[in-house]
Amino acid sequence: MSLLLLCLIVPASSLLLVSGIAKMVALEDAPHVLSALRLPRRLPRLAVAAVSVVEVALAVALAVSDGQTRVGAATAIVLLLAGFTALTARAVSHGSADECGCLGRWSTTRVSPALVRRNAVLSVAALLLAVVCAVVSTSSPSAPTIAASHPLPTALAVAVSAALATCGFAMARAGRRGGMPSPDVASWRPPLIREDGVVVDVVTEAARGRSQLLVFAQANCDRCLRVIDALDHHHDALAPWLDVRIVYPVGAGRDWNAPARENDGPRTPAALDLGGALATALDVGDHRPVGVLIAADGRPVLPYADSEDDIRVLVSALVRSRA
Repeated sequence: MSLLLLCLIVPASSLLLVSGIAKMVALEDAPHVLSALRLPRRLPRLAVAAVSVVEVALAVALAVSDGQTRVGAATAIVLLLAGFTALTARAVSHGSADECGCLGRWSTTRVSPALVRRNAVLSVAALLLAVVCAVVSTSSPSAPTIAASHPLPTALAVAVSAALATCGFAMARAGRRGGMPSPDVASWRPPLIREDGVVVDVVTEAARGRSQLLVFAQANCDRCLRVIDALDHHHDALAPWLDVRIVYPVGAGRDWNAPARENDGPRTPAALDLGGALATALDVGDHRPVGVLIAADGRPVLPYADSEDDIRVLVSALVRSRA
C-alpha cells in the first residue's frame, strides 16, 4: 500500500507544483484567466496568485508530510480540483471557449466540455489518493521515507512525473501567443490590403519609421467593438507616429463581410488579411481580439496583447509614451 501511495503522491505533487508555478510566472494573464472562467475580474492578480500559492503549498504538504496532515492535504486537493471542475462547467454553460490558463503559458487548453471531463477525472484520481492516504494514515511514513526504503519504485514514479512535466513544457510553444521567441516575419511577411485597395507590407512600413499596431478582430465580436471604440478615442494621439489597423481575415472558409462598416469605427481603418496568412505568420492564435505592435526593427513586440484589457493597457502606454 505504501508503494501505491508513493506512485500517487509523486505525480499529484508534481502536477500541483507545475500548475502553481506556471500561474505565478504569468500573473499578467490573470484578467484573461478570470474572463475565460466568466468570473468577476476584481483584483485578478491577487486571486490567481492566491490559487497558485495554495497549489504549491498543497503539493509540498502532500510530498513531505505523513499521518493526518497528509490526509488533510489530500482532502484539500480533492476539494480544489472539484472546485476547478465546477468553475469550468459553469464557464462552458456561459459560452466560454477561451484559453483557461490552467497551466499558465505552458498549455493552450481551452474552456470546453473536454476540459470539464479532464478536471473530473483528476478529481476522481485525487479522491483515490485521499482514500489511500486515509487508509495508511497511521502505518505509512512520509513520501521521502518511503522513497529511501524503496528506490526502484520511487525511480519509476519520478519517471512518470518527469514525463508529464516534459509534455507540459513541450506544449509551451502553443501557449499564450507571443510568449515564445518572436516570430520571424522578416523573411515571410504576408501583406495586408487596405480599404482603398492598396497593398501594405507592415514590416516595411515599420522600418520606415511608422510603427504598426495591428488589432486582429472578427465580425460580431463585442470585445472587438469595445477595443475599436478605445482606438477611435485615442486616434489623434496615436496617428502622428503610429499606424493602427483593424485586421480581418478573408478567404476560403472565412467571412467576406467581416470588415463591415459598423465594425470599423469612424476613424480606425480596417485591413484585410488574405486567408489569415499574416495572423498565421505572427502566430496570434484563434482568440480575438489580439493586439500586435510591430516595432521599427520589423519584429513584433512580445508578449502580445491577447485580451481586451491587455490591448487597452497597451494603447494607454503608447499614448503616455508620446505625452
